[in-house]
Order: sequence, then structure tokens, then C-alpha cells
Amino acid sequence: MTELGEALGLRMESDYTPPPPAPSRQPWPSGAVRLATVAGALLVGFLLAAGLTAGREAARAQTARKAQLIALVDARQDRAAALSAQLEELRGKVTRAENAAAAGAPALNARLAKVEAATGLTALRGPGVRVTFGDAETACPTGREEDCRIQDVDLQLAVNTLWGLGAEGVAINGERVIATTAIRSAGTSILVNYRVLTPPYVVEAVGDPQALTARFGNTQIARDFAVWRDVYGLGFSVDAVDPLVLPAYAGSVRVDTATDVGRKTRRGRR
Repeated sequence: MTELGEALGLRMESDYTPPPPAPSRQPWPSGAVRLATVAGALLVGFLLAAGLTAGREAARAQTARKAQLIALVDARQDRAAALSAQLEELRGKVTRAENAAAAGAPALNARLAKVEAATGLTALRGPGVRVTFGDAETACPTGREEDCRIQDVDLQLAVNTLWGLGAEGVAINGERVIATTAIRSAGTSILVNYRVLTPPYVVEAVGDPQALTARFGNTQIARDFAVWRDVYGLGFSVDAVDPLVLPAYAGSVRVDTATDVGRKTRRGRR
């Protein structure tokens, strides 16, 4: 076969051997590549520096704003405390004036004292029950912090349950509960009578201690907290106490919409 190819003038090796590969060519000159790399690195560095600077400025602004809010809250709390002291002083004057006016009418004075005690405007003393709620002291097993904190609805249910069981007066952490009392949350805090409370939350109720303790232990909220105490680590206890002292309501009492129907109107309905 080789001799035939030579006779025909063919070179088998050169005719069937693939040509050598063409040398690769760089699409851009090496100098342009280096320049683009340096420019890209400078741009990335500039963007990183700008981002860090903006983050630091935002953190400084947030810190300054937080300090302003803390100062504002402190000032408002001091103002509220001063107004509460002034209110107590004025109430003392009103009480002395009422006592002087009713000095010649002991029956009227006794009736007025009962009305004020029932409405929460005077302090109460007597036997009762103390229900204590507390946030969990360990890490929450569900990963949801709200599951391991006492919520405003928990205190609402406890207060309503105690009223339903015959409590004659209720207070939460020294805040007397009256008809206009609001128990609500603000962020992670609980407010009662617009005052921020801190755990543990102590709900005290004046009434028959044996009856309140036994009946409260059989309510749904007590059964739920008995489970949540074991599952979530919430604090919960119910104790009979004798005596309890419930302070008088320290806020302002305003009735802007409601009006007294009067004795004559009530007789007309009978």
C-alpha cells in the first residue's frame, strides 16, 4: 500500500495527519486586562467602604434616636409620677371635705365609704387570694419567645375569672383594677392603667380565701397554666393570703359620655 502511494505520488503521512492547532490569541491586550482588573477592584472597594460608612451612620442615628426615646420616656414617667402625687393630694382634700360635710350624717358617711370601696377609689384590706404569673427563666423550647412570656390576655382572663368567682376587689402589681382599667400590651411590656408592669405579675383579690383558691384551681386558666408551667417553664402559683391590702385607684376618673339616669327614671321602669 505504501509502495502504491509512492508510485502515485502520494504522501500518506502528510495527507492524513491533522494540521497542528492554531495558537490561542488573547482577545484583549494584557495591559488592558490588568487595567480592568485594577479598576474593578477599586470599584468593589469603594462600594464596600460606602456600605460600611452608611451602616455606621445608620447605627449612630439609631443609637441617638434610642437615647432620645429613653430620655422622653423617663421624662414622661417623672411627669406622670408628679401628677399622681398631685392627684393623691387633691383626693385627700376631697376626702377631708366629704368627711366634714357628712360628720352630722353617719349613715350617709358609711354609705359613701362603701361606694368608694366598691368603685376602687379607696384602699381595701381583707383576706383573699394571690395568683402569681412569671415569664420562663430558661430558653424557650419552641424558639418563639412570646410562648414563654406572660401575655396581656393571661392577666385579663385571670382578673375576669376572679371577678366571676366573687372577688370584691382586684389589683395587679399594686394597680387597682376598676371599671375603666385597661390591660393591654405594648411591644413586650404589659400596661395596666397605662403603667408599665414588670414580671412577675401578682394578681391579688380580696374575698373568701378558701372559696377563691379552690374555685380558681378548677378553672380553665388554672388548668392551662398547670400544663404551660411544665411545658414552657412559665411561673404560676395560687396562694390564700390573710390579710391583703389593695391600694386605691391612683388614676383619674372621668365620665364624659355616660350620664346618671336618676332615681325617678329607674322607678318609672319598674
